Amino acid sequence: MTTAFKYVAKTMFKNKVLQYVGQQYEDFFVSIMRCYNHNFQPVKAHGNIGDRKNDGFDKTTGTYYQVFAPEDATKKSTIDDTVDKLEKDFKGLYAYWNSICPIEQYNFVLNDRYKGLAVPMIEKIIFLGKQDEYKSVKLSFFTAKDLENIFDQLTETDMQDIVGFIPDVDLPLIEYEALSETVSYLMNIEIDFPITGSLIAPDFDEKIVFNQLSAVVSNLLINGSYQDGVLLDYFNNSRGIKEILQEKFHALYEESKTLISESNRNSADQRFFYILDKSCVKKTQAIRTSVLVLMAYYFSACDIFEEPMK
Repeated sequence: MTTAFKYVAKTMFKNKVLQYVGQQYEDFFVSIMRCYNHNFQPVKAHGNIGDRKNDGFDKTTGTYYQVFAPEDATKKSTIDDTVDKLEKDFKGLYAYWNSICPIEQYNFVLNDRYKGLAVPMIEKIIFLGKQDEYKSVKLSFFTAKDLENIFDQLTETDMQDIVGFIPDVDLPLIEYEALSETVSYLMNIEIDFPITGSLIAPDFDEKIVFNQLSAVVSNLLINGSYQDGVLLDYFNNSRGIKEILQEKFHALYEESKTLISESNRNSADQRFFYILDKSCVKKTQAIRTSVLVLMAYYFSACDIFEEPMK
C-alpha cells in the first residue's frame, strides 16, 4: 500500500464521517468492523423487540457496541440526549445480553466528527462504571478517531470496498461511455448553490499553491488536465452541457465548504475528494477517471476552489 493510496483512503474516510448520521453511520461502522474482526456479529432489529440495545458484538471477547450518530454531537440538547441514551442503552443491553453472553467491554460508538467528548458524557460513563452491578464491565466511548484507527489497519481491497475506488495519480485514458454516464448523472443531481461573482481563470499551478492542495491532489488535477481535448470534443457535440456542468461543480464546491471547515487539517483536499465522491454515479475506475478529468477542467476555469488574490 503506497503512502499516496493511504492518504487518499484516509481523506475519503474522514469525509464519510463528516457526512454520515443515524443509520448511515451505523452501516458504515458495521462494514468496517466486519472487515477488521471476523468474529464481529452485527445485530439486526427484530420485530417490536428491536436489537435490545446491541448493534454488534464479539462473543469471543464479550465486547459490545451501540452506535449513536447525531447531526451535531456538540449541541447542549444533543449532549443531554447522548448522556441519557448512554445510560438507558447500556442498562437495557446489560439486562438482556449479559445472561446470554457475559459483557466484558461496552463501547458506546459516537460519531463526534473529531470534535471530542463533552464533560457530561465522560462523567456519565465513569459514573456507570463505578456502579457495583457493572464493575466487571469496562465502559468506553468509541469515537471517530477510534474508528479511523481500525480503518487504517484494513487491507487495500477492504478500504476500497468501504470508501469507493481510490484513483491512482497515473490516470488511464478516459472512456467515452463512462464520461457520458457521468455527465448524465451530474445533469440530474439537485444542488442549490448558485454561482456568485465573476470567475477568472488563473494560472493552474498558482491556484494549486494558493489553495494549499497536496501533491497527491495536484498530480491528479495535472494528469486529468492532459485529457482536456476529449472533453472539448464532447462539449462541442453537446451544446449547453458545459455551462450546466459548470453550475453543478461550483455548487458542489460551495456545498463542500458548508460541510468541511477551514479549520480541518487538509480541508482543501477533503473538499476535493468530497466533490469527487459526490460526482461518481458508480465506484469504478472508469467513472472516477471521467470525474477527475471534468474536475481538472473546471478547476482550471476557477469554477471549483478559490481564485488567487491579485
